[in-house]
Amino acid sequence: MLALKEPKSLRLGKYPYTYARAAVMKSLLFKGEDYRKMLKMSFSEIAKSLQESNYKKEINEFAREYSGADLLELALNRNLAESFKKLIRISPYELSLLIKEHAKRKDIEDIKTIIRGKFTNTGEKQILSSITAAGALSYDFLIFLLKKESIEEVLKGNKIADFGLFSNGLKDLRDKNTLVGIENTFDKFYYSHLIQFSKTLPSEGALFRNFLQMEVEILNILTLLRLKRAKFGKEAIKDFIILSGDKLKDAKMTRLAELDDMEELSKSLEKTGYREAISKGIDEFKKNGSLIMLETEIYKHLLKQSILLLHQHPLSVDVILGYMFAKDIEVRNLKIIVKGKQLGLSEQFMESQLVF
Repeated sequence: MLALKEPKSLRLGKYPYTYARAAVMKSLLFKGEDYRKMLKMSFSEIAKSLQESNYKKEINEFAREYSGADLLELALNRNLAESFKKLIRISPYELSLLIKEHAKRKDIEDIKTIIRGKFTNTGEKQILSSITAAGALSYDFLIFLLKKESIEEVLKGNKIADFGLFSNGLKDLRDKNTLVGIENTFDKFYYSHLIQFSKTLPSEGALFRNFLQMEVEILNILTLLRLKRAKFGKEAIKDFIILSGDKLKDAKMTRLAELDDMEELSKSLEKTGYREAISKGIDEFKKNGSLIMLETEIYKHLLKQSILLLHQHPLSVDVILGYMFAKDIEVRNLKIIVKGKQLGLSEQFMESQLVF
């Protein structure tokens, strides 16, 4: 298990060297005008631009075996992993614990990618191109998991969450042919573990704790709507709710799970503090059951909020976590542009998916 032995209180000091290095790494991130220029480029021009940027090393490394969008996506993933590992290398022990705990979400994303690939019978090469290895699990170990014959075998060897936690999810996989239970188990494990860990942080970690609770609330809203669309019962939906540690927010989410009427549910969701993000997508959901617009807008809202971590408490752990969010945003934006250009999507549509 990768779970850390958490101290009752994590003592975080002032680390000017690490914060300065993180500030330099932040300065290398693409700006809004850089993305706008890329949107007007051809695919080959984008590839050349990335090869002349901070992604040069990774692109050159993979160019021997890959080309096109596969090459760029692999390079983006590897650069993200190297950036997070560099943060750990330049951080004192106490700070590295926090970085590792936060980066564990990338492990879970990678394991989900492997499981989804097996579920849809996707080729190994295509699955590998989507793996970041930006968490605590090594790339070699993730390949080892990918070689497992079944989803159950992957879960048995995952090294993140105990296999016994997945009994209900595996039953749903066998009986209902759905991965939702398995994926929710990973999410519940990660967020409950990270929320407990956040309680060990000193007062300067308050901004991170607040963001974490907002992230859990948003994830619960999306889960709630997905399960309502799939006709899950009220009690079943409640089992999927992730507790944030905020009693008022948790109680409110439980009440939302009990609502049947979509109009009433929509009005209640618009009072959660994400009115602008939700109002753009809720009408589409009511009309045709699509969550695409809602997921995009609410995800953009979450990522924009994470940028605040870069600007508040500049000499605290928040600048480290803020950089990690910002780097994740950059890789996500670049993947959208690369994939969009490959598929011939319109400039306007791609820009609507980006977060500046």
